[in-house]
Amino acid sequence: MNLDTGKEINLYIKYLLPTICAMVFNAIYIITDTLMIGKGIGEEGLVALNLLLPIFSAYFGIGYLFGVGGSVLLSVAKGKKDADEQKKIFSTTVTIAVITGVLVSLIPFIMQNKLYRILGATDDNIKITREYGSIMFAFGWVYILQTVINCFVRNDEAPRRSMAGTIVGSCTNVVLDYIFIYKCNMGMSGAIIATVIGNALNMLIAASHLLSRNNNLHYGIRSVTPERMKNVIINGASPCFNEVAWGIVVFVFNLQIVKYFGNYGLVIYSIISNTLIVTNSFMNSAGNAMQPLVSYSIGAGNKERVRKFTKIGFAAITIFVIIMYGVICGFTNGLIHLFVKPSEIVVKEGIPAIRIYFLSLFFAMVNVYFSVYFQATLKSAYAMIISLLRGFGVTILFVIMIPLIFGAASVWWVMLVSEGVTMIVTFFLFRRKSAVKA
Repeated sequence: MNLDTGKEINLYIKYLLPTICAMVFNAIYIITDTLMIGKGIGEEGLVALNLLLPIFSAYFGIGYLFGVGGSVLLSVAKGKKDADEQKKIFSTTVTIAVITGVLVSLIPFIMQNKLYRILGATDDNIKITREYGSIMFAFGWVYILQTVINCFVRNDEAPRRSMAGTIVGSCTNVVLDYIFIYKCNMGMSGAIIATVIGNALNMLIAASHLLSRNNNLHYGIRSVTPERMKNVIINGASPCFNEVAWGIVVFVFNLQIVKYFGNYGLVIYSIISNTLIVTNSFMNSAGNAMQPLVSYSIGAGNKERVRKFTKIGFAAITIFVIIMYGVICGFTNGLIHLFVKPSEIVVKEGIPAIRIYFLSLFFAMVNVYFSVYFQATLKSAYAMIISLLRGFGVTILFVIMIPLIFGAASVWWVMLVSEGVTMIVTFFLFRRKSAVKA
């Protein structure tokens, strides 16, 4: 289907359906992975997993820094029909991603014992946290390169290949989780080994696009330039910060929840934070499907198609959020029991906490979608403003201050207030961009 002349809704669906399919399997993997840890290892396994979520966020954040930063520029170059620039962007991005991947795997692996304590591990859970973390640190480069390659393959008009990698990787992870945790009694080591193998398969299947006849991604070491490194990093800073900031938010929430509720509060928040990964995946799919189309149209100078793709994508994310919140509210009790064998207090306190927390989706969808939109239209400064507000700007401030003013239970309202404030700024930035264009 031609990106210049194809009908907008058909092109969007072409990118959306593989992305949604990949997200569905990714969601199944995340839920099953957490479920098997919660059921097969226990609440202490969920606590250890939640303590290490900020590191996962850092790895995927770095992947998005290079993957989104480079692939957006690639799509713009494709719109301009500049094959030489496409090669230079791809070569530069892959080179810095590989070097960074090795460094961010090696350094945390050496310093892991200090990191566990910084992340909040106690004498009661540091052993089980180390069991999972030591393997995760050693293979951090896999998460980074998997993210980078999938971003480029999707932007090179091969979303189905990216989808295939995600499906096979996710299914492999689920099967190996069951074998390693339940049959081999490998505990948290088995859980993380299954995750590493699944992500490695995802990466290899997506990378097989480089051998296909339709591949337009070509590597040349002489094409690596410092100027393009800078452009990739600048353009990818916002999605990177989104992931890293989310990890920091989880870390601060963990500290506050332990302070006000103790270990049972961490179990509730572990269910929330893992479910949030799933809801974010579906919201991101609407933006991920829109991004290559908008970036290509920007490069081609077709503003009308930019406007149409943007409207179609926003309609999709709105439908997703309505459905997701309905499911969460309708099956809250089942959601809790899905992850753990809960104590009475986890059920009693968890049901209202989960329903309140996920009200924030209706504001978050605006912030998530337009952050990707600004990224796609090369307004990286606007995207960064949204990321800063959702991370350091208001969320961390509110999670500390709101419980002090309104009491412990108000901690579950923090994300609703934070995303609402950020949404106001997002609307202002969008209107300002539209006014400048006019």
